[in-house]
Amino acid sequence: MRPVLAVQVLCWSMLLCDYAAAQRTYSFEEACRNAGQTTGPCAPQQRQAQPMGCVPLAGNAFHAEAFSGSCIPTTLAPVLDAEILIEMIGLPNVAKLNELQLTIGRTDNFTNAVATFYQGNRVIIHDPAWARSGAESYLVIGHEAGHHFCGHTLANFRRSPQERELEADRFSGAAIKNFEAYHGKPFLREAISAATRLYSESGSRSHPPRAARIEAITAGYNSGSPCGNLAPGSRGFSPTPR
Repeated sequence: MRPVLAVQVLCWSMLLCDYAAAQRTYSFEEACRNAGQTTGPCAPQQRQAQPMGCVPLAGNAFHAEAFSGSCIPTTLAPVLDAEILIEMIGLPNVAKLNELQLTIGRTDNFTNAVATFYQGNRVIIHDPAWARSGAESYLVIGHEAGHHFCGHTLANFRRSPQERELEADRFSGAAIKNFEAYHGKPFLREAISAATRLYSESGSRSHPPRAARIEAITAGYNSGSPCGNLAPGSRGFSPTPR
């Protein structure tokens, strides 16, 4: 599968130099236009998302046991969907998104996100309607991005399942900090509230107890994550602020 959207951005070194010189900020769509990108909503004409088919879960996805069905009907998302990753990873780190070749796909009526592998590519599948709902979606998407940025695989025996979850949680805390920087408003309290609601107090064989997970999120927010070696986020602009 060719990662059509994946945040395959295009001349960001020039863009960031311009940013440093002019002290202005860019939305993802502005970046696409400045670099001459011609896919998705960045283009003068809208283009529809491209079908990927039904992406298998078993043996390909983290937390596959949590989802019903054997696969998720997925399309490669238009470029605009990638903006949520830009917001959470941070404008200065777009090149690292490209290096990872992380692709985002969309599906309907999923009310969730999942990190998976498809045809050798790292993918996050999400429900775009749910992704506009607020704290819960950003917390989960940050966690799923953490699995990819931390280099987790489904057969990674160097880390126990609980250790991998805590690494992804810590990354999500760092992503929340970058999300705050992008939008210029506090977000941690809402994210912790979502974690308190979503995560099991006692944990499970694969997931640590809620208190340990919230501690990891807070540590990531305060001190960053070792995964990806991300630079601090910067202020961005979105025509539809979250």
